[in-house]
Amino acid sequence: MGVLEYSTWIEAAPEIVWRAYVDPMRIPEWQTGRPVIGDVSGEFGVPGSSYVSRRGPLAARTTVLIADPPRELVTRTDAYFGLQFELASRFSERAGGTDLQLRATTQWRRGFVAVARLVERAILSPAEAQKELDNFKALVERRSPG
Repeated sequence: MGVLEYSTWIEAAPEIVWRAYVDPMRIPEWQTGRPVIGDVSGEFGVPGSSYVSRRGPLAARTTVLIADPPRELVTRTDAYFGLQFELASRFSERAGGTDLQLRATTQWRRGFVAVARLVERAILSPAEAQKELDNFKALVERRSPG
């Protein structure tokens, strides 16, 4: 099990950041690896809702566990090769914008630890996370009024 933390400040109100963050169809606009989003079940951002993200032949399902709009979203992703991670996303107002804090807790299924660690490094690395946060920040700020 591992814990990874990331954060960014976005020049937009928490409600605006939340709406962009919980829209699975906007994920390809900011996540790396050219994900294709499908199999959306329910209104994402509501507990129990989910979607599938495909990158080439690999697929991962993300399910909402906890939602407290526009303050907190906790999801679980069953990813490739036995990697599972929980992502706690917290949105707090600061200085006329929003602090977005992410905490990913990873777990690996027994027997898949070595492969899952390689996958974790690829999709949850600090460099990839920073790229995605920068992309998300730019997307929200570009579309935010004012």
